[in-house]
Amino acid sequence: MTLILASTSPRRRELLAAAGVAFDTMRADIDETWHTHETADEYIVRMVLGKAQKAAKACDGRALIITADTIGVLDSGEVLVKPVDKADAFAMWDKLSGRAHKIWTAVAISFVQSRQIMAQKHIKVATTVHFTTLSEAQKERYWATGEPLDKAGAYAIQGGAMAWVRSIEGSYTNVVGLPLVEVLALIDEFAKAHDFPRLQIA
Repeated sequence: MTLILASTSPRRRELLAAAGVAFDTMRADIDETWHTHETADEYIVRMVLGKAQKAAKACDGRALIITADTIGVLDSGEVLVKPVDKADAFAMWDKLSGRAHKIWTAVAISFVQSRQIMAQKHIKVATTVHFTTLSEAQKERYWATGEPLDKAGAYAIQGGAMAWVRSIEGSYTNVVGLPLVEVLALIDEFAKAHDFPRLQIA
C-alpha cells in the first residue's frame, strides 16, 4: 500500500518527512477560487475533496492519498486564501493587524484503487493566531521577500512573518499547513479500519 501526499507544498512534504513517514508525492491542482456565497467550512471541504478526486484519477494502483488545504478565517467568516497581488496581500494584513484570526486546515485521506475512491474520511483543524500591530514598513519589507505570494493569508508563520505572531492557541504545524498529530492518527485509524499496514514512524 503506497501512501501519497497529493500536494506541491514543500512545507507539507517537510512536515510529513520530519515525522519519519515514507510517502510519495503527486500534484492535484484544481481551481481554488473561493465563492463568496460559501462558508469557510464549505469552501475548505470542497477543496480537499476536489483535490482527492483529481489525485485519484491519476492513480493506477492501490494507495492511501492525503490531500490538504489551508485557509485563514476572520471573525466575520471571511476566507483568506493566497493573495492575487500586493494590494490584496496588504488588504489581508490590515485585517489581521493587531487582531486574532484562525487558520484552518482540512485534510482528507482517501483509499484509491484503479482510479476510484473506495473509502474516504476528512477532518478539519483550527488554530487561533494573534498578530501584533503591523507597520507599513513591516508590510513593505515582507512583501519584498516574495514569500507571501503562495501562502494562505499572505504569510508563513515559519518564515518572515514569525515576528508578527504574538501567540497561538492550538497546533503550530496546522498553521504551517499540515496538523501532524491529527493526520498521523487519522492515517493509522483509517489503515486499521480497512486492514492496511499500520504506519511505521521513526
